[in-house]
Amino acid sequence: MKLSTHYYVLSLSDHTNRLYEAFRDSLIDIENTWFPLESSLSPLQPAPNDIQLRMLMQTVDHHFAHYYEQDPLGMVLAGTERNQATFAAVTAYPNVIIGRATGDHSTTSLPDLGSIVWPIVKAVMASAGEKVERELEAATRAHNIGVGIDAVVQSVDSGVGATLLVEEGYQVKPRESAPLIDDCDNIVDVIIEKVLALGGNVIFVEDGSLSNFQRIALILRVTPENQAEIAALEAQAK
Repeated sequence: MKLSTHYYVLSLSDHTNRLYEAFRDSLIDIENTWFPLESSLSPLQPAPNDIQLRMLMQTVDHHFAHYYEQDPLGMVLAGTERNQATFAAVTAYPNVIIGRATGDHSTTSLPDLGSIVWPIVKAVMASAGEKVERELEAATRAHNIGVGIDAVVQSVDSGVGATLLVEEGYQVKPRESAPLIDDCDNIVDVIIEKVLALGGNVIFVEDGSLSNFQRIALILRVTPENQAEIAALEAQAK
């Protein structure tokens, strides 16, 4: 499953199961004939038995499939450990789960749930970026980096980007002449999607930490020269 800033959040509960469409930390509650999905249990019944829970999670998965088959996105799974384990055992889409949030969040507000799940997605995106500081230093020395929005747009459109670093709150409105953009509110989001779609990594950093790089930088794919310098920096760090 390719990572994206656009994803699902499936909130499991013994009584009310909800599906959200998420973009970064903003969630939209899907409300129609499929969700929210209420269980047949009486509100007075504290918890379903194992058979009841398995049947409920199978129904949740069936309803989730209606959306996933139309728009296949990654999904953050929220719920108690018992509910998550049961769902994971019956779902037809185990590889779609990109992260988990433990706890019953069936009544959690959208802003609060967004603040819980978005850091999980960001952490998954950044999991391959532990050596990013050394890579950034080496790429700068080797001039193997795109700095600033214009250079990053040009580089990512040619498919040469490997790791994108971007400040959390950085947004850029599209210009009419920008060839990368079709219809969007933020060029940065389109860049993120392109980097991820091409197998690159995206790492969000605190606002102000990339001030020397105009708030956004794209480390280009490794060249022999860049690779040698990274190795030398790694040797110095040991």
